[in-house]
Amino acid sequence: MVFDTQTLTRIVERSFDLSMSGALPQETRAEYLAHGKRLRELLMRLLGARFDAESAEFKQATDAMHETNHALTEAAEDLHKVTQAVGRLTELAGYLDQALKVAGRVLT
Repeated sequence: MVFDTQTLTRIVERSFDLSMSGALPQETRAEYLAHGKRLRELLMRLLGARFDAESAEFKQATDAMHETNHALTEAAEDLHKVTQAVGRLTELAGYLDQALKVAGRVLT
């Protein structure tokens, strides 16, 4: 049996994407980059490997990979939501500025 390299490829890509996100602290980006590089190296080695699908190690690695893929997907979605919320704050401030311009009188 071959390993699910397509899912692992998505994990590597997400790791690299998150390593370039300015929304994350530098230390976290560095960790994503390091993990992405390590996983890419393992991916290259796994491309030609064959496994016993019933082995505990294969099952454990496959389960962990799918759980990690799900967690990274959620993290990317959450990061996107945070970015959207910041955009909404910017939009709100613009609307409030416009409303103040047409206000009859502003109390200070």
